[in-house]
Amino acid sequence: MGISVQFTVLQKGAVSPTADQLKRAFKSFSNLTDADAVRLSVGARGILMKHLSQDAARALQSALQAEGCPVAVLAEDDLPKLPDGRSLQRLDLWPQSLVTYDLLGRPNPVSWSQVTLVAAGSAHHFEVHKTQSERTVLRFNPIAGLRAKKIVESAHTVAPGSQLLLEIFLADGVTRYQIDAAQFAFRQVIDRPGLSTGEKFVWLVREVCRQTSGAIFNQGARLLHEGAEVAPEYTNRQVFQDEIVWLLWRAAQQKRHEAA
Repeated sequence: MGISVQFTVLQKGAVSPTADQLKRAFKSFSNLTDADAVRLSVGARGILMKHLSQDAARALQSALQAEGCPVAVLAEDDLPKLPDGRSLQRLDLWPQSLVTYDLLGRPNPVSWSQVTLVAAGSAHHFEVHKTQSERTVLRFNPIAGLRAKKIVESAHTVAPGSQLLLEIFLADGVTRYQIDAAQFAFRQVIDRPGLSTGEKFVWLVREVCRQTSGAIFNQGARLLHEGAEVAPEYTNRQVFQDEIVWLLWRAAQQKRHEAA
């Protein structure tokens, strides 16, 4: 038995459907509620719904277009594929280039003109915290009598957290740099200990955007470039990456249109 093809519904334009538009469109679907419409209007970034059958995707497309929301349907296999990311713990910013470093500390200058997409944001996730505690118990030994013994106990708790993420894509189509602010050596580019990690992250994103004015920005990078003081939030890392896929798809569509 062959594997069934799954489809995605994507925005054609930059304006997302409103909650009211989605609520009205969802009335035709027994599995979609007003609460789903509200969540989607807040959390979606370009890709509205994934993992649908072709019939369900076409029905949703018709319902949304009836509400004035132009959307496209695409087989998931035809979506742009993101290249593997290269984690960066250090970089330098020069007027003529972005200088990245590999794990051995070797520099690699990249012309700013080679940067085609910048994505930034705060992605929600769950963090696992490990705690340890000690307690003393008395054990009876037939030879030594009562003896004290320390027992170390570990416990794990799961709590919501967030990751400050910056991704930089190059024109070669295969280079994708990834920065997680919690793992990044900010002192190499901004030596101001009084600033929080979040403030340093905002500064870094703004500097990268300033040097790459011709690149595509995701919503997070654009808002920070325009003056937002904190990194815009994404529901999770998958939504953050879905927006990048959508932006690459829109860029490819525009190129095909210009070439026609």
